[in-house]
This record gives sequence, C-alpha cells and structure tokens, in this order.
Amino acid sequence: MAEKHPAKKAAPAAKQASLAGLAEMEIRITVELGRTELTLEEAMSLAERSMVVGDKLAQEPVDVRINGEFFGRGKLVLVGDHYGVQLTELVDQGGAAAQSKRLRGG
Repeated sequence: MAEKHPAKKAAPAAKQASLAGLAEMEIRITVELGRTELTLEEAMSLAERSMVVGDKLAQEPVDVRINGEFFGRGKLVLVGDHYGVQLTELVDQGGAAAQSKRLRGG
C-alpha cells in the first residue's frame, strides 16, 4: 500500500538538507519599543534632540517581528554598550489561532 503523504515523513537529515539553502538568506528583525501618533505638522517639526514618547512603559515587553510578521516578545537588556532583546515569549505561527510559548530561563 502506497503512502498518501510521503513528504510529511521526511527524515530529519533530509529536512535539514532541504533547509540548507536558506542558511544564507537575510531576514529583517525589528524590535518595536512602542508606538505613537503625530500629525504631519508635528512630524515635520522634529529636529535633532527632539523627543518622541511611545505608548509603552519602560518595563513592558517589546514586540519582535521577523520580516514584518509578529514573532514574539522580549525584554530589553544591555549587552556591553549595546541594547539587546532577551526573548521571553514566542508565537506559534503553525496553528490557526496563534498560541504563545513562554520561554524559561533567565
């Protein structure tokens, strides 16, 4: 009896080989600190050292997007002199309703 869906039973090595070509693909990761709305007049009046205040509090999680798609949340951390994001929650893109997975660890 022939299998109905042989592609779904691919061996892990075959799956890795099929993804190997994607290893060099560039992706855009965006960390959203918050949002705000400005009028065109307000935006045009922005100058160096202007301050734009977002809608999130300092300790709230930041949203992480990959190529514009929501990927998860994290917290801002300092890595030397640079900011980084420690992922705390990933969103499962596989299901019809996005389900989040909380990450453990510190």
